[in-house]
Amino acid sequence: MSYQAPFVDAAKSVDETNRENTFISYYSYGSMLGLALDLSLREKGLNLDDYMKLIWGNFGKKQVYYTVDDLHETLNSYAGKEFGDHFFNNYIYKSGMPDYETLFKSVGVILETKNEVDFGATVRSQKIISNPKIGSSAYEANFQKGDKIIQIDTIDYTGDATINSILSTFKPNDTIKISFDRFGTQMETIIKIQTATSYDIHLMDTASKEFSKSRKNNQEKWLQAQ
Repeated sequence: MSYQAPFVDAAKSVDETNRENTFISYYSYGSMLGLALDLSLREKGLNLDDYMKLIWGNFGKKQVYYTVDDLHETLNSYAGKEFGDHFFNNYIYKSGMPDYETLFKSVGVILETKNEVDFGATVRSQKIISNPKIGSSAYEANFQKGDKIIQIDTIDYTGDATINSILSTFKPNDTIKISFDRFGTQMETIIKIQTATSYDIHLMDTASKEFSKSRKNNQEKWLQAQ
C-alpha cells in the first residue's frame, strides 16, 4: 500500500488505476490496528496511550528517527517480548487480522457481521464509475468502468434508485439479465446476485448476562480514555 502513497495522497497522475482491488487506505487500516493494539494491551492492564508516550519519550521528544523495528522493540519492552512479537509478527509484518469480535466483547461491544446484496461496483447516474471488485457480481459478469446500465431484468434503470436496492428485490444466487451500453453499443449479460460482507458495532445490553462486571469496568475505563 505504501508504494502508492504519493499518488493516493497528493501527487498527480493521469494513469488509470485499479485501486478498488489493489489498495486499502493505510489511514483506516492503521486506525483499526491501533484499536486492536489498545484493546489487546488493556487485557494486560496496559494501554495504547502509555505505549505512545514511551515512543514520544524515546524518539519524538529527542528528535531521533525511528524504524518499524524500533516500534517493535519498544512494544516488547513495554508489554513483554511474547506480546510484542505476536502482535508485530502477525499483524504488522504479515497481514493477519486480530480477533476483533473477542476484543470488542472485552469492553462490552458487540461486533455484528452482515451479508447484504452488493453489485460490486459504484454506479452513479446509471454509469459504472469504479472498477468492479474481484469476485463480485459485476466482476464475474465482465462489467467495466464506464458501462451505462439500461435495464435490470424487466426494470428500466434510470438511476433514481441505487442499483443495490433494485438487486435486493431478488434473492442471492438468482441469475438475471442486465442490458447496458458500452461505447455506444447496447449489450446484454447475465449476472448472479451475490452478497458482500459488512460490519456493525453496538454496545452490549446492560441487562444481558454477557455484560459482566469486568466488561462493564473495562468499558468505562476504555471510554473515559477516549
